[in-house]
Amino acid sequence: MKEKLEEFVEVIKDLYLRGWLPATSGNFSLKVDEKSFFITSSGKHKGKISQKDFVLVDMEGNLLAGEGKPSAETLLHAVVYKCIPSAGCVMHVHSPNSTVISRIVKEDKIRLHGYELLKAFEGIDTHEAELILPIFENSQDMPKLAKIVEEELRSASGLAGFLLRSHGVYVWGKDIHSALMKLEALDFILECELKLAIIRGIQ
Repeated sequence: MKEKLEEFVEVIKDLYLRGWLPATSGNFSLKVDEKSFFITSSGKHKGKISQKDFVLVDMEGNLLAGEGKPSAETLLHAVVYKCIPSAGCVMHVHSPNSTVISRIVKEDKIRLHGYELLKAFEGIDTHEAELILPIFENSQDMPKLAKIVEEELRSASGLAGFLLRSHGVYVWGKDIHSALMKLEALDFILECELKLAIIRGIQ
């Protein structure tokens, strides 16, 4: 696990350099087993993060080991692990593409189709497939928000991520590599959607 956390640290620092984690935003977790996971501590600058900035928590968000306070959004990570047994890593970033599109789309979901990069997601082997990305209203009441997200994850199959209104995107994968691949693919597709919206508005 020490080697995995070291790899995670480098990935997070790279995402910071992309401008996806301004200030102390974003949070990241890595499942240890069915009862616990590591998650970034609250208020940590992701450009200067190290292994000591992760804490171990249980699936209810309670601190088990480590220094600092678990991320305020720990319960959202826990919900993903509870609802999606195959998930081993969860990433949340505030990339401009995901944040902006969550503000301009008025519906409670985005339907993405026609993109070759949709193949980055499990179960999709053609650009003709459709990927549904739910959008949840942001809330400071984390237990309430976690319950809403949990209901959606349990009722909808094949989800690979979701947006929080004005608050970026969450994605997950079986490990660090697969979660990162999905995050990069999804952000590219969202950027394309934004550019298409601009072009359509100009025409």
